[in-house]
Amino acid sequence: MELYETKSRIAEALVESIFRRARYELSAYRAEAISPLRFGREDFSPNFHALSQDGGTERRLLIEVKYRPFVEQFISLENQRNGSSIVRLARRYWPNLTFVLVTDHPGPGRSCFQLIEPGEDAMTTLDLVERDELKIFQHNVDDHETLLRRIYTLLTGEVTTGGVVKV
Repeated sequence: MELYETKSRIAEALVESIFRRARYELSAYRAEAISPLRFGREDFSPNFHALSQDGGTERRLLIEVKYRPFVEQFISLENQRNGSSIVRLARRYWPNLTFVLVTDHPGPGRSCFQLIEPGEDAMTTLDLVERDELKIFQHNVDDHETLLRRIYTLLTGEVTTGGVVKV
């Protein structure tokens, strides 16, 4: 398994953990009638369903997690593709799809866990905790960011001469 795929799977597990810690009930996505979409070399379908019941209010989400080393670059390319963007094509099949991008190189002041916000003209991102209705707290994301950085650092083998992992 290559490093990129390994980081992608770890990203999925961490996002699942964030939602579980926020008291969502998760289940794997199972396509009944629709097979995964194919974009280039990549099969595409949502990762999981998330259900939250808070004070009589039920919230159902369909979540897709993607690891991208550089979110700004990915969003820029998606905006250039316009109608043939992976995000826009996927939302045609799953209108309520929530995209979570995971990165180990967030921009200054940004989180490693970001949501894609569809716009009329262009897509943007916002940090996962900024979508208030999700009720995901900053300390939850902070804990998972620390874990993400430690794991990804171990994968790339960045250690000091004393054998201590740089975080």
